[in-house]
Amino acid sequence: MRLTTQIADYEMDQVILDLGSDMNVLPKQTWERMGRPALEWYPIQLRMANQQKIFPMGRLTGAIVDINSVSTQTDFEVINIVDDSNPYPALLGIDWATDMNGVINLKKQKMTFEKNSLRIVVPLDPAEGVRYTKLVREDDNDDEMECIYQITAQD
Repeated sequence: MRLTTQIADYEMDQVILDLGSDMNVLPKQTWERMGRPALEWYPIQLRMANQQKIFPMGRLTGAIVDINSVSTQTDFEVINIVDDSNPYPALLGIDWATDMNGVINLKKQKMTFEKNSLRIVVPLDPAEGVRYTKLVREDDNDDEMECIYQITAQD
């Protein structure tokens, strides 16, 4: 899933949402374009999809991720991509999606995120329309969301 978003006042066109990733990742090139904000040292080693082990340059903490004026703070591991390519400007993982109450509905081919009484609706296929934001009201009877919340609460 690709999302246009703004991270720490830097607008990005196609941020990758990877629900299989435990980390939020920011390539060195994107970090440099952001003006090299301060990084914290964090003792972690990452294993990439190709099984290569790398040590991040540092952690960008408290970066504000803004999608359609719905904001959350998250941390990014800043990595140096070995072949110096920039396949994506940033990658958001499962922790970010969980914090945003992300729900993927494959039947309706859409994804929703909720934060602070706002819901972002994103079609899985960009050709199916644009994403939009709507208010979440207490009388909002969205059966699919309620069903998923009930299942999650039981677990």
